[in-house]
Amino acid sequence: MHLRSRGFLFRVFAGLLAVPLLLLMGGTSSGEGHSIRILSSSATSEFPTGMRFALEATGDRPIESIKVTYNVGLQSISVYDYLKFESGEIAGGDLLVRTNTSARYIPPGSIVTYRFEIEDSEGEKMVTEPRQFVFDDARFDWEEVSSGPVSVLYHGPVQKRAETIRDAILSTLDTMGPILGADTEPPIRVTMYNNVKEMIDALPPNSATIRRELITEGQAFSNYGVLLVLGGGRLSTGTASHEVMHILTDRAAGNIPRWLDEGLAEYGNVAPGFSYSIALEFAIETDRLLPITAQVVPPGDPEDAIIFYAQARSIVRFMVDGLGPDKMRELMARMKAGMNIDRAIRAVYDIDRSGLENEWRRAVRAPEYTPPEVASLLPTRIPLPTVLLYSLTPQARSAPIVGSAPTPTPEAEEIVTEPIEVVVLATDVSKEPKEAEEQPKEAEEEPSGGGCNAPRSNGPRAMDLSAVFLAVGLAGLGARRRLLGRG
Repeated sequence: MHLRSRGFLFRVFAGLLAVPLLLLMGGTSSGEGHSIRILSSSATSEFPTGMRFALEATGDRPIESIKVTYNVGLQSISVYDYLKFESGEIAGGDLLVRTNTSARYIPPGSIVTYRFEIEDSEGEKMVTEPRQFVFDDARFDWEEVSSGPVSVLYHGPVQKRAETIRDAILSTLDTMGPILGADTEPPIRVTMYNNVKEMIDALPPNSATIRRELITEGQAFSNYGVLLVLGGGRLSTGTASHEVMHILTDRAAGNIPRWLDEGLAEYGNVAPGFSYSIALEFAIETDRLLPITAQVVPPGDPEDAIIFYAQARSIVRFMVDGLGPDKMRELMARMKAGMNIDRAIRAVYDIDRSGLENEWRRAVRAPEYTPPEVASLLPTRIPLPTVLLYSLTPQARSAPIVGSAPTPTPEAEEIVTEPIEVVVLATDVSKEPKEAEEQPKEAEEEPSGGGCNAPRSNGPRAMDLSAVFLAVGLAGLGARRRLLGRG
């Protein structure tokens, strides 16, 4: 295992935990001379299936229970479960904690802290000291390059590439940590994959359709302090820098608006891959700027998506370089303390969101944005159509029967103004054929993470926009810009 100076002792210590720990798990109990003795224990990764905890113990009295308590990454919440074991002179068993579902997914590279609690038939307990192990991807033999808080796991002859990604992340932390007021000391662990197939199998369980159509080059998991990066990608350095920015913004402010999050991620990116200046220039010339501070998510149109990221990066650059990094740091601190974005902007910049956007627009010589009036956003009332009795479709009129009352003409009919209740029949999916119940779910909720749609490459948060999708948008912007130049 290739190790680098800082953190050497920690990693040697953590590596020892991947093999059984014979008699190293000395613990504490309610009395000095407790009778419970640990013979062996281990914690190992079986990713993507899960992680396995195992222990063998003996004592003067029968062992009644063996519990393991663990927490993952930087999370403070602990989870516990009981090992299944066979009792006897030596009580031994194990527990497989599954991680191959969306709800229980743990990204590879996470540090798991755990301890065992053993109880005998007389109620005497023994609790071991906390131990750690790296929950890595068990499909490969990993090596590691580390410096400061950043560690990059890699496999194969790609050490130089891993070092490049590590250095890009360190540069991002050094530059953007002080601007955001983010804590850069907690560890950040990166698992670097060499190709798309490896990367796909390491991502959270997701729709098979999404896996086929999209390429995820990077995904951040802020609550674990973990990044997954496609090291074989052309823009892997920029991907790693962009994704670690999501971890920093989460540490500095928690949940923030998408335009600010993505704008900061691209502002801090040490190797951006798209020429956002071209997209921004085009949007200004053609009056296609978006109301950026009102955008909840990036647009679905390829050209508008690129404009969104170009604007987000530009307005963040204006806020940091033009209005001062101290104000950005204060803005993040206020949101971390619980202020929403509107109150925080007003408190820091003494203007509202629209005012901030228009100051930026003046700085880039773009037309001001006027928010629509609330009344104009209300839907227009449309009268309900007249529906004939007993019918939802027009009916042909037959000739009048002799001796019967005359059939009223449409002009003589009374217009019904009362609302008509329409009943829509829905299919009861519980009564569908049995085979339907056995189909796998096509889409499950993503675990908390920090992927994004940044058009550096192609990546809910993982990147949700494909490279082809964004390339089309960029090509369209370029073609339109050339036509404008000729005009």
